[in-house]
Amino acid sequence: MRKHFIHIKMFLSVILLAGTIIFPVSAQDYGLKKGKSISLSIKKQSEKDNRTYFNLGLMSNYQNLNGTSINIISDVVHQKTAGFQASGFVNIVGNRSSGMQVAGLANISGIKSHGLRIAGLFNISGRSAYAAQISGIGNLAGINQKGFMLTGLINMSSVNAKGILISGMSNIAGNEQKGVAISGLTNVSGGNMYGAQISALMNIAGDSNKGLQLSALSNVSMKNQGLQMSCLANYSGDNKGLQLGLANVSNKCSKGVQIGILNMNGDSCARQVGIINLKPQTKTQVIISGGNLNKANIAVRFKNKIIYTQLEAGMILGELTDKVSVTGIYRTGLAFPLVKNKLSLNTDIGYCHIETLANKNIPDRLYAIQPRLGLEYNPLKKLGLFIAGGYSWTRTYKNNQGYSRNPIVEAGLVFF
Repeated sequence: MRKHFIHIKMFLSVILLAGTIIFPVSAQDYGLKKGKSISLSIKKQSEKDNRTYFNLGLMSNYQNLNGTSINIISDVVHQKTAGFQASGFVNIVGNRSSGMQVAGLANISGIKSHGLRIAGLFNISGRSAYAAQISGIGNLAGINQKGFMLTGLINMSSVNAKGILISGMSNIAGNEQKGVAISGLTNVSGGNMYGAQISALMNIAGDSNKGLQLSALSNVSMKNQGLQMSCLANYSGDNKGLQLGLANVSNKCSKGVQIGILNMNGDSCARQVGIINLKPQTKTQVIISGGNLNKANIAVRFKNKIIYTQLEAGMILGELTDKVSVTGIYRTGLAFPLVKNKLSLNTDIGYCHIETLANKNIPDRLYAIQPRLGLEYNPLKKLGLFIAGGYSWTRTYKNNQGYSRNPIVEAGLVFF
């Protein structure tokens, strides 16, 4: 997994390097080559001080801006800007831009940018971007992004991202993310994530999640020290927080909790709350049984020391319905050892869904609550026998009315 995040960092570096090649910004001498200017300007020019206070034209190329510059095509400033810069296509600053930049295509700063930047396509900073950046496609920073970032596709920084990041596709921080990242598809942090990642598809923290990961599909972190919440699956190499989803997977879970339909963990001490809980010590057993109410059943039981859960399918005929009906049952219970590895006392409670099929004058669907108490004997290591008794309260789904009450007597075989 760590190799993938190293690849992500390399990818970010390549993208940002390509940006500095495409746009002629020199980060070494902090300057740009002289070019043509078709504009009118008010400026101060001397050997030590070369400033433009007001500039208006078709395209401009000059040293420093301390005021306002408006151009139809482009505005190129060799060193620094402080004020307002606007152009129909592109604004380029060799060193640092401070103030506000507005461009139809792109705003580019060789070193740093401070203030509000609005571009139709890209806002690019060779090192760092601070405060607000708004673009149609992407906001890119060679090192850090801080403040508020809003874009149609991607916010990307090769090292750290801090503040509020909102994108239509992805927010990517090569190392650390602090704050809130909201995206239409994915949020990626190569290192630690402090704050929140919220996405419609996936959130990834290459090292630790120390806040909230919330997604419709999945969340991934090498170490979860906060909350992972998804509609489908959560994965963490070491879960020390809370995983909440349909499926939760972790290699370790010594201090964490997993809550979901399916919980899987490589740590025998994991704390799990779910329909199916799997650990290294979990025994997966097949049970075949029958009784007075459910004539034939087949079940899969997941047993962890004294706690077990069980999924069961069966057939009812006789006492409850005249013709065959089918059932789906979920049980959870406790197995108390009476004789080690030989005899145990099982107690559980089950929820039974009943499809009455071709039976007439009976509701199409019923449900029942079924507590049971039984003895299980294991003459062999992978073979057991059990007998159980209990009671079934059957009710209708519609109006939740009582339908019948029946005692339960069941017996069967346990394999594996």
